[in-house]
Amino acid sequence: MGNLTVQFQKQMNQLLNEPIIVPRLINTQTVDFNDWCTRMANGSTVTAADVAAVMKQIEDKLPEILSLNAKVICSPSGLTFRPKVSGCIKQSDLKAKLEARKAAETDPEKAAKIDVNRELVTSDLSISDCSVSIEVDLPKVWSTTFHQRASLKRVSRATIEMVETPTEEPETPQGGNAAGPSDEE
Repeated sequence: MGNLTVQFQKQMNQLLNEPIIVPRLINTQTVDFNDWCTRMANGSTVTAADVAAVMKQIEDKLPEILSLNAKVICSPSGLTFRPKVSGCIKQSDLKAKLEARKAAETDPEKAAKIDVNRELVTSDLSISDCSVSIEVDLPKVWSTTFHQRASLKRVSRATIEMVETPTEEPETPQGGNAAGPSDEE
């Protein structure tokens, strides 16, 4: 059974305008690609090289299939990859675009026809305002399985400072032992 090392940190919640205590994982490790392939091959009839070849095919073929506007179910429990498009334009964004277009127009007649205060319509969102990405839907049974295999251990000291905005890698508390769990759970 694995242990997730957790540190508790006091922060200021800007929405509620009050301090809150939040947990965060510390000392997370990375499993590199070669180690991943070795772990996947362990206990099966394939080698780590076979797993690496299949992973490379997934890496090559998945974007190709997704670009055909298809979703791909990659596991019996329902791991799904699907294309996602995102983007938006607000009324204020449209006004700024129209004002810039009007200012850049050299013909005064054409510039006079540009209504910078017009209502936003769906055709104002252009393809250039959108971005495409891959969305991953994880099976709920994975979270259940992970929850059953992992346990939480609290670090020896909790942070007590106020953090206005969370950082990417918060510092270890002074005098704290970030690697060792305490006796309290």
